[in-house]
Order: sequence, then C-alpha cells, then structure tokens
Amino acid sequence: MEMRTLDRLILDTAAEGDASAITLDPTGALTAAALGSGRPVLSVDSDYSRAHAAHATGATVAGINEPLLIDDFLATHLPLTGASGIVAVGEMPKSLGRLDYLARSIAGAAARAGMAAQVVFGGNNKHLARSMNDVLAQSFDEVTASRGRGKFRCLVASGPRDVSYTPPTANGFTAYGGVFSGTKADHGGTFLATVVADLGVTAGSDAEPTVLDLGCGNGSVAKQLLEAGAVTAGQITATDADADAVLSARANLPGVTVTWDDAGSRFAEGSFDVIALNPPFHDRAGVDATLVQHLLDGARRLLAPGGELFMVHNSHLRYRGEVEKRFGRVQQAARNERFTVLRAG
Repeated sequence: MEMRTLDRLILDTAAEGDASAITLDPTGALTAAALGSGRPVLSVDSDYSRAHAAHATGATVAGINEPLLIDDFLATHLPLTGASGIVAVGEMPKSLGRLDYLARSIAGAAARAGMAAQVVFGGNNKHLARSMNDVLAQSFDEVTASRGRGKFRCLVASGPRDVSYTPPTANGFTAYGGVFSGTKADHGGTFLATVVADLGVTAGSDAEPTVLDLGCGNGSVAKQLLEAGAVTAGQITATDADADAVLSARANLPGVTVTWDDAGSRFAEGSFDVIALNPPFHDRAGVDATLVQHLLDGARRLLAPGGELFMVHNSHLRYRGEVEKRFGRVQQAARNERFTVLRAG
C-alpha cells in the first residue's frame, strides 16, 4: 500500500531517535516504518483495533502490555528500551484534551528518565490551530511548525519539561484525554438514560437483568442509570473501543466493570438483557453514518433472547433504517425536540 502524503511528511520531519512512540496511526504506516528501523517501538494509540494491530506486528502497546494509562505505561516501558532519546510521531489528535494528555505524558516521562524527546504531529492545515502550539508549549521548551507539503503541515515540539498529567474533573465527572463529552453528561445520553430508567430494566428470564452501556464514552449513561436506581453496579457493564473513554468511565463508575473492547467482542453471544447505545455520529465536523453500523452489529450479537436495545440518535439524522436492518421489532420509545430513542429487539 502506498504511504499517505501526511505519513511521509511526518516521517521526513521527525528526527532520528533511539526509540519511537506512535500516538495516532490510522493506516499503520508509521508503526511499520518505526519497526522497520529496528528501534524499540512503544504505541499509545487509544483505538482498540489499531492497538492490537500494532501489537501483532511487534510494538509494545499501552493497554495490551500493561498499564493502559499512558503515564504509567511510559514509566514502566520507556526505561526498558535503553534509549537516550525518544521521538513520538502521529496524526494530530482531534481534541486539545488528547493532545495535552499525550504531550504531558511523553514530556514528563522523558524528563524524569533523563532522555531527549521530540514529538511530531501532522495534520491538514484546516485542522491545525494556534491553540495546539499553546498546548504543546506547556510541556516542551520549543514548538515550531514544519514547512508544508500540499495541504499538510506538522507541529514539532522538543525540550521536554518535567510535567505531569492530571485529568480534569468537574460536574461529578473525570475526563481523560479526548473522551467524548469531557467532564459533562452528553444531552443525548441523558435523554437515553431517562427513557431506560422510566421504562424499567427487565430480563427475559427470572435472573437479575444484565445491562451493557455499549460505546460508553465517559460512562455518563451508566452513571445516570445507577443514580436513578434503575440498576446496581453489579448489573451493569460498560465498554468502549477508546482507551481514554475506558479510563474516564472507570474513574466515574466505581464498582462497575469497564472493558477496553471492540463493540463488546470479548463478551459471549447473548450476554445482556438490555443494551443502551449512544453511538458516535460525527467524524470531525462531518456526519458519518457508518460509525453506528459496527456497534449495531455488536448489539445484535450480544442481546439475549427477549432482550432489548435502546439507542438514541439526533432526530434529523433518521438512523432507524440501520436498526431495522438488524432487528425484527423496532419502535420509537421517546422523542424530544432534538433526540429520538429507538427500542428494538
């Protein structure tokens, strides 16, 4: 496969280092290039599927090679490389929260290990902003922009400071990195939790019903169900494919099992009586209808006989057809001025 212009620019801009860290690698090209150099490669990509792909090719990966928290992972594995310096490369994160988490974790770990460090994050010019320079400048002494190549450019930071990362906490929520909705409950998720709590959680048998918050984000749906008394911590499980979401949900849902997973793939078929789904619908500024499909496939597999899926979506997007492709019984459970909750089984 031919390497993307952006990936080539990132690699051409990065300095030579004794070890490589890969932060966001949608195509796998950055990981492959780093492994091909023979240097130790540490991957801190937050996506479950990409992380496992990197691990399969030989990288040491946060969350697979424990721990999941980047600070702890680097503190554990960076000294084992025997390197005097590390170069971190990746596509620019979509959120400033994720960028700050990466920058502080990499800079702090390198500074405490007495190592040099450089980060090179590339992106489309229209997605780069001055605020990204400002975030990097909190963790590194020098931040510059590379020369452009076509519509792409890199931000380059070096001179690591002895900083640390503390996730923001507000409104009863802790938010690691780039977790969706940050330190607040998402409006659609709140509507979904209210509907599920009002309708009641039931099982298809005499057993205590099992509930899954699928694609849990910061855990706000499960948190609101717990606070409403609709479920107990022992009844509900939460899962997400994003490591930042999992760390956030674990902090926000004490006593609840929260897994880093791909649409619940580690759970057996028919494991849950009720599934609550507040799926992503946007990729940056655009609507991407395909984002829900994999989660709906997972929900169909995981739902127990007689069980029910509750899914919220923006009413104007009309995702009912995607649900009807996978479930025989679909009805509108509730609707307000912005959101629709579908009930399917």
